Amino acid sequence: MTAKDSLLLTSDIIRILIAEDDDSLREILQEFLTNPQRVIEIYKNGEEALPALEKSMYDILVTDLVMPGVDGLQILREAKGRYPDCVVIIITGYASLDTAIQAIRGGAYDYIRKPFKLDELGVVVNNACERINLVRENRRLFQRLKETTEEVGHLRENWERHLANILDICCMISNEQKNSEMEITLKQINPVPPDYDLKEKELQEKPLESLERLIQMRREGFINEDEFLSLKKVLLQRLNKLI
Repeated sequence: MTAKDSLLLTSDIIRILIAEDDDSLREILQEFLTNPQRVIEIYKNGEEALPALEKSMYDILVTDLVMPGVDGLQILREAKGRYPDCVVIIITGYASLDTAIQAIRGGAYDYIRKPFKLDELGVVVNNACERINLVRENRRLFQRLKETTEEVGHLRENWERHLANILDICCMISNEQKNSEMEITLKQINPVPPDYDLKEKELQEKPLESLERLIQMRREGFINEDEFLSLKKVLLQRLNKLI
């Protein structure tokens, strides 16, 4: 299937191919079935219709059963083999139970005997168009559902990452508070050790690292402005206490 064919599946235009060896009937069918939502191509026999089927996709195929060279059943098999959703309507003046069974088994949508009224064919084609539009709408809805499901999945992943980062920062703040309280207690009990200045510097660096990480999280969109300001306030308070 070409990119053009894929585009047609999502459009409202219905493409119809008519294969009929009777010149007058072929032109009458084209004129009768034409409307703004349809593109109709006509071919005077099956041999001309086959190359058209090889090049592009058609939604509806109206074909005479008996034609020189390539008959309607061959056209039916080729169309359904290439495009299983193609609606094939067989028309014939040589109707028989055997050919009707072959056509239906081959996947024909309907089987119309000549002579027929144009309104009869019009009803069949209109019903086929409604069926095609329903299939297209179902495909669009399924694609929309698929895209929505994927979007929800991405949002959930981002939220889980966002929550995990916030919890990490909260844990770091909590640990820093515990460390600070322990240092105060040790000061009260023991003299200041020679390497206390070094430890004091390390304690000051931890809130700074957390603050840098917090700024980065806001830039990447993992936290909003209110969350940023709230967490920044706590970190700055801890840093001020250490200075």
